[in-house]
Amino acid sequence: MERITELHMGSDTTGTEWEHCNACLRTTRHEVVASRTVTEPEYVENEYYIEWTIASTLLECRGCGSVSLRRRTVCEQIGYDDTKFFPPPVSRQLPRWHLKLPEDLGALVGEVYVALNAGCSRLAAMGARSIVDILMTKTVGSEGGFAERLDRLVKQGFLSARNRGTIESALDAGHAAVHRGYVPKKDEIGIVLDIVENLLQSVLLEKDAEELTRKTPRRE
Repeated sequence: MERITELHMGSDTTGTEWEHCNACLRTTRHEVVASRTVTEPEYVENEYYIEWTIASTLLECRGCGSVSLRRRTVCEQIGYDDTKFFPPPVSRQLPRWHLKLPEDLGALVGEVYVALNAGCSRLAAMGARSIVDILMTKTVGSEGGFAERLDRLVKQGFLSARNRGTIESALDAGHAAVHRGYVPKKDEIGIVLDIVENLLQSVLLEKDAEELTRKTPRRE
């Protein structure tokens, strides 16, 4: 058996398909830009062999124009059938304002999103807890436990008394993932990230507001 390669482009492609779009964050119709199928044998013992078929398809979302690559690997003899997307599918977009964060905090936020989109909800919950820990250290210091530092966040105006309990819920979810084997569901980890991101934005927006006030001309 020899390696067989089939390449299709332009008018030779198969039209459109429905797939997940990372930009639209939903299933959309995609144009098949190009496709390539490679079939090659793998000899196991003497003249016995199995065939691997790798079908690569370049897809373009008809809604936003985002391009992705789908690769399906099949071996019928051993019952193997696996499909991967590049970039991998995401369920939540990394907010652009994370670039305004300090380098270490911004990097951690990015890692939390990688864990989330890889389906590692426990790692995402642990990372969310670490984000709050680092943020508190940068704003009110590292002395005391979580409860004491949350009190200082409230006293110094970084957090409202009403939202204190909300942040504690996010911290407890991360603590449970670390110490009690808790595996948050997709919607639950989404709520945790909403809470943590609101805290991050409140600190960022305060600095942006101070900068805006400084640049705004005063009344005569």
